[in-house]
Amino acid sequence: MSGEWRTGLALCAILHLAACGGEGPEAVASNYDYPDDAPACPPREAAPDPFQFRTAQGLEVRVRVPANYRPDRPHPLLVVYAGAGMTPSATERLTGLTPEATGAGYLVAYPQHIRPSRAALRKLAAVPREVAARHCVDDSRISLAGHSDGGTTATALAVMPDTPFRVARLVPSAAGFTARDLATFDCPAPTPVMVFHGAKDRLFPGWGREASAWWAGCNMCRGTELVPAAGTCRSYRDCAAPTYYCEGPQGHARWPQDAARQLTRFIGDAPPADERSPP
Repeated sequence: MSGEWRTGLALCAILHLAACGGEGPEAVASNYDYPDDAPACPPREAAPDPFQFRTAQGLEVRVRVPANYRPDRPHPLLVVYAGAGMTPSATERLTGLTPEATGAGYLVAYPQHIRPSRAALRKLAAVPREVAARHCVDDSRISLAGHSDGGTTATALAVMPDTPFRVARLVPSAAGFTARDLATFDCPAPTPVMVFHGAKDRLFPGWGREASAWWAGCNMCRGTELVPAAGTCRSYRDCAAPTYYCEGPQGHARWPQDAARQLTRFIGDAPPADERSPP
């Protein structure tokens, strides 16, 4: 039905198939060049980096902040939802987003994975509020990303009418939504979207292209033609909100090679960058 999240064992089985791992050393946060005229937040104690806590709903969340973090300044927030079975630190290692996103002034929150259900989505939707209780968050700039189950979660929260915040930008990767699934939802307000998907994704074959076309319709883009943007990304024309589809050669379990850089530019309101050129 329109506006309803599909539940049941079949959906949970589909979403839980893709367990993804992450390897690599501890990520290093980057400095951010704070503008002198940034508004101030009420005084609060600076949280350590990384900051690990449990939400009121029992979820473990890892938060990364700029290396020169200022607790008296509001920050945009990027929530990176986890693939099946992944811990917050595994998601951080897999995506490699911390250096790029903190350098752009973002707080980055990595929640643990929980088995998809409507109750789980309510818990995951509360993560931005929980982070804002501990850090200074600009609640008009909450962006969502994630890979596999994480991309599915991010998409679900962007289209569900009862999500308790407005999604500023959405970047799902290898998400488990077909065009038919999305057609059961009403279009949200125009939302900047960058969809990543792998040409060799055998679990969700072609679903990213279908999802991007649905978003192009919701974002009132002119036609269905995709034009080259940068790297693996292509864009729809004349949209009410920027709409990109980025298809790389990877299979389902792989995080896209150029995703960290392209995603960070996208949520920072910059056009995608060619990997061969400076940002």
